[in-house]
Amino acid sequence: MRAFAAFARKRSFSSAAAELGISQPAVSKHVAELEQELGIKLVERSRRDGVLTDAGDFVANYVLRAESLLAQAGLGAAQFRQGGPGSVALVASSLTGTYLLPEIIAEFQYSHPGVRVTLQVGSAEQAVERLRSHRAELGFVAGTVTAPEIETEPLLEYEVVIVGSPALAPRRLSRESFEKLTWLSREEGSATRISSDGRLAQLGIVPKRRLELSSNETLVSALKRGYGIGAISRYVVTAELGAGSLAVIHLRGWDVRNMVSVLRVRDAKLTPSADHFQAFVRSRLDEMTRRPARRTT
Repeated sequence: MRAFAAFARKRSFSSAAAELGISQPAVSKHVAELEQELGIKLVERSRRDGVLTDAGDFVANYVLRAESLLAQAGLGAAQFRQGGPGSVALVASSLTGTYLLPEIIAEFQYSHPGVRVTLQVGSAEQAVERLRSHRAELGFVAGTVTAPEIETEPLLEYEVVIVGSPALAPRRLSRESFEKLTWLSREEGSATRISSDGRLAQLGIVPKRRLELSSNETLVSALKRGYGIGAISRYVVTAELGAGSLAVIHLRGWDVRNMVSVLRVRDAKLTPSADHFQAFVRSRLDEMTRRPARRTT
């Protein structure tokens, strides 16, 4: 079952073998034994490195959830065994891990000094991988992610705005003008890139020049230097908008919003420390949504 679960996560016998620390033939043998026991074919081996059959996809949904529940039970048992306030491992995508969580974590540790909080920041895909491999108990990401053993709870809606040089703000730019400007953005696959590209397509705007940057920090720096315009979370550029080094560029029909969500093992009870932290985050983000937003252009 563990071998099949690893294959279902990685969709590769070789990657599953590396995760489990055994040989690739051994993984294939274990999966074959499970197929024999169930009397159905789970993996189609005629394709390179195998692919789940429809039956395999069905079984994987339950096996992955069962494995995650067992792993969560082990985390909770260890915390109760060790006693004390415990610890919680978090994983987050760039927006939440860099701009939303640090202050919340600092406040939580001030009020819960005995709880050890660790945070790993990466892409949304990396966040899901850490949860699936049980190296994190809670994940906080922007955008939509799916996995059989991971459940998602929306926490906070945020606005994506187009920003650029303040000199552009007073002008009424045509669709052609927006297409001619250089669009700065994060890499394909980021939540902001997906939602903003989708809205541009709906508006019939096809940027002629693109510049992909590897982080929000480099993106903001390039925008401030006047290298182009870009769609970005308002949270990321709050300071720059307030200082006047960047301005919101208005585009008729533009209304893009994304959601920050918390991810956790489906149907599992959190460890006490993780449960307390999740409740603390909900409370702080609820305060943020009820606080009147300061609109800056």
